[in-house]
Amino acid sequence: MKYTCGQLCRQLCKQRIKHILKTVSLWAAFSFLALFFLPGLSGMSAAAEAEGFRIELANEPYIGCEVSLALKGREIDMPGTTYEWSFDGNIKPILFRKGGLECRFTPFDTNPVFAAVTALDSAGNFLASADLSLSAKEFTVNIVIVEPEPFMLWDVDGKQDVVADGLIAGEPIQFGLELVPAYANEVECRWSTDAATAIRDGENAPQVTIVRNDIGDAEISVVVTNANGLVLGRGKKNVNVPIPRARIDESIRRKNAWNQWVEALNQWDAKNYDEAMENAVSAADLDPETLEIVQGLKTMSGNYIRVERARKLIADAAVLQGEQKLVEALKVYRRAYAAWTLSETETVIKSLESEIDKIRLQRQQAEWMKDTAAAYDQEGLFEDALKYYKETLALQPDEAVMQRADRIEKRLASIAQANVFADEGRKLEAEGQLLEAVEKYKESLKLEGNTVLEAHTSELEETIKERRARAATLRREAADLEKKNNDAEALLRYKESQALWPEPDLEKRIAELEKTVKEVPQQAVRSPEDFGIGTQADAARLLQEGHALYKQGKYREALEVYRKSYAVSKDGRLADWISRVETSLKEYESVLKANVLIKEANNLYNEGNYPEALAKYKESLVIHANPEVESFTELLEKNMKSDDAVQTEEVVSRP
Repeated sequence: MKYTCGQLCRQLCKQRIKHILKTVSLWAAFSFLALFFLPGLSGMSAAAEAEGFRIELANEPYIGCEVSLALKGREIDMPGTTYEWSFDGNIKPILFRKGGLECRFTPFDTNPVFAAVTALDSAGNFLASADLSLSAKEFTVNIVIVEPEPFMLWDVDGKQDVVADGLIAGEPIQFGLELVPAYANEVECRWSTDAATAIRDGENAPQVTIVRNDIGDAEISVVVTNANGLVLGRGKKNVNVPIPRARIDESIRRKNAWNQWVEALNQWDAKNYDEAMENAVSAADLDPETLEIVQGLKTMSGNYIRVERARKLIADAAVLQGEQKLVEALKVYRRAYAAWTLSETETVIKSLESEIDKIRLQRQQAEWMKDTAAAYDQEGLFEDALKYYKETLALQPDEAVMQRADRIEKRLASIAQANVFADEGRKLEAEGQLLEAVEKYKESLKLEGNTVLEAHTSELEETIKERRARAATLRREAADLEKKNNDAEALLRYKESQALWPEPDLEKRIAELEKTVKEVPQQAVRSPEDFGIGTQADAARLLQEGHALYKQGKYREALEVYRKSYAVSKDGRLADWISRVETSLKEYESVLKANVLIKEANNLYNEGNYPEALAKYKESLVIHANPEVESFTELLEKNMKSDDAVQTEEVVSRP
């Protein structure tokens, strides 16, 4: 049976009036007898009724989903029993089945729904009644992120793509939703986000795509309705977007640079030298921070110079070959082969050898060896030249070749010994034995000229001269201080003099003063670097100490050591780095000082001390600009002026 709400109420009223008129006298008499003669029976009937006839809820009620009710109890088994239902609540439609033993309806909101039923026998007499109150619930709405294809970032150290460790600003993020419990029908959605987050697509669809251009928390909300606009549930979610767009751009730049560098290496191996150099330069311009690219470009550039020289020699040899000067052309081709091995050079050389093969094979081989050795000799590749000279002599004795080989052997021995002296000099310089280091450098220069070593030796001699002069000045100052009975300061000057240039007799004087001086000056003994009189080895050592302090976060200490290194080296790159560290440190300290004042201003504001708070805020802005604090200060100042105007008006209006 199926009733509308109005039809159902009218039908129930008619049946209830008939039932009351027919049974009122009988029921009253029975109740009177039961009251006096059957007290136990009355109680048993009530208990049986409570445990028997009832309305059972078949499923948990949710808005927009059909709810099933069923009657249970012994009364439902009696033949001829009819059931009268009544409802109160926002539900529609009401459907009955199995003669009223089951009914179904759909709730439209979370307000309570009341259901009541009366069981009547075939004569219309009252048998039992039951009622049930229920409230439909909204669905639980879970907003879930739709996992995108993983975004890859370039790992500079590993030289490979790795998965990004978070969401990326400026990249689309897709969300979907799930209803708990599951909802079988189609739904409509109304998505919304915070002001810093934009909806790109799907504002009214089950899936939405958002974009947040800045890092931070993206707030997203949704209201879910069915096809009829009935609200099924609501959801809200905060998602962190931690990766800025700049990091993506840097990743793309450095990955492209590395791919270009790999392409350059492949092109070089394929002997496409011009394309390789073009790609290598472009890669270094894109990523000057990657050491492999920068150093690799230096090596490739040096080899490219040799390639260009080989090409020029090939062009010169081709002119000679065109003039039929084959022997001379062959020599130039071999020089080109020594400068850089090009496949076409080897081909031409073999072709020329065939053309001028008018002498015996042994002489031809000897000439090739001699010419190749001479080519290496002219290019300054003495070890290769010596090898080919000796192979030439093994094939054919030649006095001129023997003299050349002997000359090269002596030259190589001289270079080797010069390198030994230079290495010994550098070791002595690092140990602080500057005079001995200069002597070793000079011995090296006698054997083999070296403009760089010669300039360094001159600088070191000037440093020695300056140290000696400054040490002598300090000794004189110390002697004057002793005469004035200022032994403590005199001891300090003697120690500084000894640090600049050690003297055996001065060491004894220092030991004697240390026995008598009781109070040690607070000032530390200055090192040679403090006077700006150091060696390049000192500068390099100090630079490494500065880097170590910087990595430990000791920026102020690192800065002082950097300055000492620069005082010696005068390195322009180090000066630029010192300037950058000073700027960063100044900015960092300004922010810290400003934050302390802002915190004090906040406390004063919370205590109601607005003028003092305003002064603190302004004081913080003098130290470090902050747009948020500046805006709040203007607002506070405006509000304070408004309050003063109101108070002035109240005072004027008083009699």
